[in-house]
Amino acid sequence: MPSSRLMLFADNVARCVKCGRPLISAAELCTTCREKGVFTYIDRVLPLFPYVAESQSLLALWKSRGMRGLSWPLARCLASVLASSGPVTLVPVPPRPNKIRSRGWDQVEELARLLDRHFGMSVSRCLMRRSSMEQKKLGKAARSLNIKGSIVVKDGVEVPEVAIVLDDLMTTGATLDACAEALKLAGCGKVYGLTLYFD
Repeated sequence: MPSSRLMLFADNVARCVKCGRPLISAAELCTTCREKGVFTYIDRVLPLFPYVAESQSLLALWKSRGMRGLSWPLARCLASVLASSGPVTLVPVPPRPNKIRSRGWDQVEELARLLDRHFGMSVSRCLMRRSSMEQKKLGKAARSLNIKGSIVVKDGVEVPEVAIVLDDLMTTGATLDACAEALKLAGCGKVYGLTLYFD
């Protein structure tokens, strides 16, 4: 783990040492991580806030309705968590090939740009996504199959030794793990995930 401060997330609730979701027992792993082993490649995920009603409304305004003024406070939340993380490199989850054309922007890239420009975070855009169906349209079981093999490291691009994959929302964790797989196969030593919300 880059820093013990990252273990605090947005509160002092005990969390799973793998996916970061709140724990309901004294075990180190949540029930999902114990029974299903969701993550194969990622070392740990650091989600900030639960995806409850208020969060759902905020994320919809930001992503779907394009209220980009929300990008700055969201980036500040991430920056406060990363403030003492040590020498790591942020790797934004790459967008689907047609996302920018259809929506006009990519919210994860905007967060990465703000963290780079205003908070001095190192950012590597070393991943790309091949065409795949939009993850949110799929059920939990189909998500990992859909994303499998669709995220790769760009040709001729070096990967960082320690990476934090940046995304807005973790549902099943399939996208984060696919990013971690691509990074580790290309030589990355440790891969963590950082998301604003967890479902």
